[in-house]
Amino acid sequence: MLHKGTRLPSGAKTRPCATPRTSAPRTSTGKCATIFERCRATPVPASNSLSRAQRSTISVRQATFIESVSAQDEGTRISMLRLAAEAETVTSTPLVNATFLVPYFVTKPGQQLFLTGCISELGGWDPQLAVPLEWKEGHQHVALVRLPVSRIVQVKLVLKENGQPVFTEEGDAREVMLMPVNDGAEGQSQQQQPGQGLLEMTAAAQEPGTASAPLDRAAAGPTVDYQIMCHFGNPDATQITRLPIVLPPKESGDRRVLCKFVVMLDQLKLEPRQYPVVVGSCDELGSWNAGSGVKLIRQVGGYWSRRVELPLLDGPVQAKVVICNPDGQAAGWEPGTDNRVLLPAQQSLAAAAGDAMHIFVCRWGQPEHTAVVSVPVEYERADKEFIKQLDAAQREIELMRRAVTAKSRQCQSLESELSTSRRTERALREEVAGLRSEIGYLMQDMEVAQRGELVARQETAELQRELQQLGEGYERQISFMEAKLDEMEVEILTLQQRLAAGPPSPTSEDGAFRSSSHWSSSSPAYEEEAPRVFTRSNWR
Repeated sequence: MLHKGTRLPSGAKTRPCATPRTSAPRTSTGKCATIFERCRATPVPASNSLSRAQRSTISVRQATFIESVSAQDEGTRISMLRLAAEAETVTSTPLVNATFLVPYFVTKPGQQLFLTGCISELGGWDPQLAVPLEWKEGHQHVALVRLPVSRIVQVKLVLKENGQPVFTEEGDAREVMLMPVNDGAEGQSQQQQPGQGLLEMTAAAQEPGTASAPLDRAAAGPTVDYQIMCHFGNPDATQITRLPIVLPPKESGDRRVLCKFVVMLDQLKLEPRQYPVVVGSCDELGSWNAGSGVKLIRQVGGYWSRRVELPLLDGPVQAKVVICNPDGQAAGWEPGTDNRVLLPAQQSLAAAAGDAMHIFVCRWGQPEHTAVVSVPVEYERADKEFIKQLDAAQREIELMRRAVTAKSRQCQSLESELSTSRRTERALREEVAGLRSEIGYLMQDMEVAQRGELVARQETAELQRELQQLGEGYERQISFMEAKLDEMEVEILTLQQRLAAGPPSPTSEDGAFRSSSHWSSSSPAYEEEAPRVFTRSNWR
C-alpha cells in the first residue's frame, strides 16, 4: 500500500499490482508438437540472466535445430520455415532511442517509478524486470530505453516501494509506435544491426543501485530520437515528440523563446464551447486580459496545448489559466492567490536557453506546481533555407513546365476546335447566302403582292364610289316615287270623300247624264266592282 501523503493523479484508484493478461500459448498437435517438445527439452539458460543478444542467439539456435529435423510432411516444413522467419525478424528489427518522462509526480522515500511493457526491453510485463525511472529536480522522472520502430508497443507505469510493486496504472496501456530514423543523419541514431541486443546501460539500469547509470551513459553516448511524456494515471494523454524540433530561421535580435503549454483540467467540467486561455504579465499572454490571452486547443487524451514565443530571457513571466466563454469573456479564473512563474528549465541554463523549447505542464488548481521540460530545438541555417527555396523554385518550375505542356495540348485541341468551327462557319455562311437569296425572291413576290393589293384597293374604292352613287340615285328615285304615292293617296282620299258625300249631278263634266239610280244601284255586281281604298302602307 502507499504511504500516507503520496500524491496520485486525480481520479486514480489504488489496487494491487498485477501483470497484464497475455494471450495463452498456442498448442500444437501431431508432429509439430513433437518438434516443439524437443525444442523445449533443449537446455536454455534462464531469461532473467540473459541479454537481448544472447536471447536472440538462442532463438536462432532453436530455429536452426528445427531446420535440421527431417520433415515428413508439407505442414511440418511450413511450420519450421515460419518459426525461422520469426526468429530472423526479431533479430533484425531496428531500434531507436526514446526518453520516457513523467513531468511531475511526488514520491516518498523508498518509492520509485518503473516502466513496464509488452517487449523484452521493458521487461515483458514482468514488474521485476521493469525499467526504473530516475528522479530529477522538480519531481520529474526520466528513463532512456530503446524501442523497436514501426511496431505498436504497450507501456504502463508501475510504482514500487522498497522494491515491491504497490500500484500499476489502471485501464488500457499506452500504445506507442515510433517511426524509423535515417541512417547517418545529424542528430539521429543508427539502426540496430542484426543480433545486436539492448544497450549495456539498460542492463546496468536493471541492477539495484545503478539507476543513474543509463542517463549518464546516454548523455555521453547516443542521441535521443524521441521524447515520450507520460502523465501518471492518464495513459490517453501521452505526448510523443520527435527530436530535435526543427524550426525556420530565427530573426536576428529576437530574444523570445519557444514555449508550449500543456494544461490538464483533470476533473473540471467545461460548459459547451468553453475553452481555457493562458493569460500573463507579458504582451504575448495578453497582459492579464483574458480576451487577448493564448487560446488553447484540445488534444486527443483530454488535455489542452498551444505553442507560443515568450520573452523568458528577459526575466520570469507570471501567468494563470482562465476558462473563457465562447464570446471571449472570462468565466472563471484558476483558484489560488499565487501565479504561475514561468522560467527556463534548469537543464537548459548551462546551454543557450533560446536553443530549446520549454514545455510548461499546468494542472488546474495547482499554480504553485508548474513542471518545466526542455527539448532541443534546431533553427535552419540561411544557406539551408536558400537551398530549400531553390528546391521549391525548381519544383515550381517543373510545375510550370507541366502547366505549359498542358496548356500547349489545350491550345492544340483549341486549334482543332477552331478549324472545325471555321468549317462550320463557312457552311453557315453558305446557308445564310441561300437564305438571303430566298428572302430576296420573297421580297420581290411581296412587292408584287403589295402592288396588286394597291390596285385592288383602288378598284375597291372606285366600286365603293359607284355603289354610293347608285345608292344615292336609288334614294332619289324612291323619294320621288314616295312623293307621287303621297299625291295619289291624297287624290284617292278626295275621291272617296266625294263618293261618300253623294251621287254626282246629272250633268257631268263631259255632258253625259247619269241617273241616280245607276249610282245608287245596290246590285251585287256594283258592289263587287266598287274600287278599293289604297294607302301608302298597303302599297309598300
